[in-house]
Amino acid sequence: MSKKIKFEKKMYFPDEYFISQDKKSILGEVTFKDILFLDYRDTDAGSNPREYVGLKKTNLEIIKSLLKDYKGMFRFLHSGVIVSATGIELEDAHTLNYDSCCLTNGNQTRFIILIIFLLKKFMEKNYNKDLNKKKFENFLEVEFKGQSDVLDFLNFLKFSKVTEVYKFLKNNSKYYKVFKEFDVNDFLNARIRITINSIDWIIESIGDLDEYAAGTLIANANNETQNVKIDDIFGSKHKRDLDKYLFKDFSNKYKGSVRIEYRLGEIVEKVEKVHILTLLRPVVATGILTKDIDVFKLSNQRAAVYTLFVKLFRRRDSKTKTIKAISRIIPLLYYVRMTYIIPQLKLKKNVYYREYIEKALNGELANTTIRDRIKIEKGELSVDSKKAIRNLVNFNVEHIFPVIVFRIRNLISIQQNKAILMIPEDKKEGFFKTITNTIYKKYIEMKLVGVLGSITDSVRRPDFFKSGEEAYETLKNMLNLQETDFIKKHRYLIR
Repeated sequence: MSKKIKFEKKMYFPDEYFISQDKKSILGEVTFKDILFLDYRDTDAGSNPREYVGLKKTNLEIIKSLLKDYKGMFRFLHSGVIVSATGIELEDAHTLNYDSCCLTNGNQTRFIILIIFLLKKFMEKNYNKDLNKKKFENFLEVEFKGQSDVLDFLNFLKFSKVTEVYKFLKNNSKYYKVFKEFDVNDFLNARIRITINSIDWIIESIGDLDEYAAGTLIANANNETQNVKIDDIFGSKHKRDLDKYLFKDFSNKYKGSVRIEYRLGEIVEKVEKVHILTLLRPVVATGILTKDIDVFKLSNQRAAVYTLFVKLFRRRDSKTKTIKAISRIIPLLYYVRMTYIIPQLKLKKNVYYREYIEKALNGELANTTIRDRIKIEKGELSVDSKKAIRNLVNFNVEHIFPVIVFRIRNLISIQQNKAILMIPEDKKEGFFKTITNTIYKKYIEMKLVGVLGSITDSVRRPDFFKSGEEAYETLKNMLNLQETDFIKKHRYLIR
């Protein structure tokens, strides 16, 4: 190559582009090199929830048709890409500049083209050397040295997806031959169809959407029929609302130590992270947004929890009191989860495992759901028996933590603009140990007697949410804990 590929906020059309009379749409063809590093995550022009999914059935056909005839028929066999952009300036009949963009459709095709390009460059510089993660990462650092924007973008390209394409090529001699023989410049100058939505002109005629909201709306609509998780759509569409209103206190408390993941798998670095659902689910368990009976029903629901917060955002201007309260309790509940609950569950799991091994050896599990798997051989439990008990004491923290939050919710208070628990600091560890172990024990017993439907269905039952009630009342009286009306004062019931 005569020069390195770099990312510029510019598009070049080999033939003149077509612009609609209302200036809202620009159509034409651009070259592969112009789409390699187009933004698609949380830009000012929107956020696309659709990640590259790898060589699934459709993408397998894309890579085959790409290698068969990337210079000719490829652009006619695929619909191309759709981009939303802000700040578009028409430089001439072939060139336009923009401030920000969001690749709203065609992310799968773009990533396949990008991976092919990167593999080709890697193989040219590492002739006859096997692909491995360290070599590939070193190659990227050298190839895009000084281009932090490109390297930041490539952080979202998982090496496993690159090796997937590499293995496909190695195992298919016909396509590998094309890959080995094509000229990388010819490949980069191959064309693809593009539609550009001019967000500035679009919102001018609408009025009630900003650039980000309009671009995200377009991206979500384009991906509506795809296999996109509800988390991704909610997280991308409402990231700014979440940042501004609900996660403000959390970000202030954990700035630099915990990163919030708005879309599952988006943070690929080895850093401490927390997914938005982990932060939102315990809020629902406090009952600050619902009746108690709905707290039970919503436990471990995903889409329903997101829907609840969508409704809250629609009323954010009139419900600032509730929203501020939620922002304050989110870091508190996360702290309780990480400091007391998860360590205690892990510790108690080993204790319960040994306890139920003894019960099995003593014949105390004869009337339980795992009775048929309990086998004693020469005074020892069989491997399958131990596995059954291991599965029995396994826990899902998302099943147990909402019940704990429901139990302690009336101990939440506000002091110096921070949410706290009305439990003496030196008593917290013992308090949470007792509450956690009581609810965990009930969880195991529920498995032992059998459940109707799945365990997830069972943890939504009102009787499971009564777990720990007696222990809580005992501790409350013994420690002289004072309940508050915090939840009641800040409650806004969403129907």
